[in-house]
Amino acid sequence: MRDLFLLTYEELRRLSPGGKSEILKGVAAHSSILAAYGITANQLRVCHFLAQAAHETGGFRTLVEYGSTRYFRRRYGHRRDLGNVRLSDGSRYRGRGIFQLTGRANYRRFGQLLGVDLEAFPLRAQKPELSLRIACEYWQRHGLNRFADRNDIRAITKRINGGYNGLQDRRRYLRRTMAIWKPRARSVVDPHFLQFGDRGKQVARLQLLLRATGRRIAVDGLFGHQTLRRLKAFQAGHGLRADGLYGRRSRRVLMRISSQTSQTKPLDTTTPHSTNPKETIMNQWKSYLSSRTIWANLIGLGALALDVLGFNGFSAEEKSQLVDQVLKLVEAGGFIAGVLFRALARNRLGPAMF
Repeated sequence: MRDLFLLTYEELRRLSPGGKSEILKGVAAHSSILAAYGITANQLRVCHFLAQAAHETGGFRTLVEYGSTRYFRRRYGHRRDLGNVRLSDGSRYRGRGIFQLTGRANYRRFGQLLGVDLEAFPLRAQKPELSLRIACEYWQRHGLNRFADRNDIRAITKRINGGYNGLQDRRRYLRRTMAIWKPRARSVVDPHFLQFGDRGKQVARLQLLLRATGRRIAVDGLFGHQTLRRLKAFQAGHGLRADGLYGRRSRRVLMRISSQTSQTKPLDTTTPHSTNPKETIMNQWKSYLSSRTIWANLIGLGALALDVLGFNGFSAEEKSQLVDQVLKLVEAGGFIAGVLFRALARNRLGPAMF
């Protein structure tokens, strides 16, 4: 193992080719910080830490949450659970750093832990070195090293995100980190756990098993809305938690039931197939366009573009008002389009696909 497992700029650039140079260089220059928190004790810890960091920073493109002052006032200004006591706290203590430190209480807490007055000087949290220290402190205090040792990306994601948002993207980055820092490792994706948005041979096998129980479902290798509904119906009908997550318990029950009810030939899982290529493409577009991620990205890009343009000739107040108006239009458009596509994905609009 390399001395202290120091990261290099070249390795981080391989992980995130679109990352900002100043952020990547800052993380590489201060990567020895990870050793103080036991993250460099093995390759798995380094890989999981960097995968989460890459996702939370948009591929190391930003250490500050996108949005206008008005947007953050609406989103965080009233959040007493974050320690915000003034409406302006929503913007002042917006998400910053590698793991997006948010809220006055969190700024105060981690500032005290690191001996830095982040509550009075919140902009310090977006500096690469201090941002790395805050992330490592958070990592240690939530005991994430033990989950990294077990290669449990779901448990780590739950403790960082509070849920499983962006799990697929975090898995994608984890595959990249493993290829760079642990190249001999096997695939990090558990073939016995699948969820909405997954695709591939394992999803096709799940669909074949569901079809063997008598459910009408396309075998296209895409875990879309139809597969989610069929899986939830199966789980509810067999005493399982109907959460739409295909884990080991659901797999065992589904394998048993399908083997009892199937009167067809043995399952062929070597090549996923679709009943109609055009229908497969349509289902993929439905799932993509009905997700909230694409509209959230559009809002963030809109805010960034407006900020970069600078609006020469406008006063600061006029700039802020114009940014807010454009963001409101983008949000409204994204909401309306999202509702339409989700309805289409549920086959509430247009002819039934199957």
